[in-house]
Amino acid sequence: MIHYNYSARQLESEAEKLLFRFDPERLKKPKSIDVYAVIEKCLGVEYDWKYITPDQSILGATAFNAGYIWVWPEPCYREGMLPSKVYLPKGCILIDATLTESENRGRENFTVMHEVFHQVLHKNCFRREKPDYIHSTSQKALNGKKQLKTSLDFIEYQANTCAAAFLMPQDVVREEFKKRSNNLGSKYPLPCDYMVESIICDMADVFSVSKQAMRYRLNALNMITFDATPFQFKISI
Repeated sequence: MIHYNYSARQLESEAEKLLFRFDPERLKKPKSIDVYAVIEKCLGVEYDWKYITPDQSILGATAFNAGYIWVWPEPCYREGMLPSKVYLPKGCILIDATLTESENRGRENFTVMHEVFHQVLHKNCFRREKPDYIHSTSQKALNGKKQLKTSLDFIEYQANTCAAAFLMPQDVVREEFKKRSNNLGSKYPLPCDYMVESIICDMADVFSVSKQAMRYRLNALNMITFDATPFQFKISI
């Protein structure tokens, strides 16, 4: 496994290029989104939903080449329950079915776009793996809190960063946050107090992402800070 050293600006650019190809209007204003339409229009590969693990430790997978993956019949383990093998054609994106059954659409959207950017950025990174290699994305990788040491760490970080940039375009997010926070002062970053937290919740709904993802994005864009606030979130992007 290898990785390429994309800069933060390059990752933003990759996300914006795909966004322009999918729906350029989203670079100017927030809109609802069907992330599976991104797969259909921009990648042209298959996608499916299965219970990948009974503890939801794996939330997504990408088949860089055709192969098999173990899946489970139910979302939670019961005594005697066994997994079965399913075939994934080349390019197929697999999403854990529990994400479609929860009310957290933002988590599902982020996971799907994470897998999309594995396809966009990382096809060559796994060329040394076995021919039927299928890359699985763990819940920990999606949380983005791991130090960047190995090639896999960088690969997951890059997919997270591009997913965030695609779902929350930087110019639109900044503009929306400034409109909502204009009564809190014009000196950014703003401390993440309860008033800012309320704005974050509203913006998460508008952009169809989780509150955690919106916090990370606003912090990465230097619009909010977690220093000396009651909200002690660890940020790695």
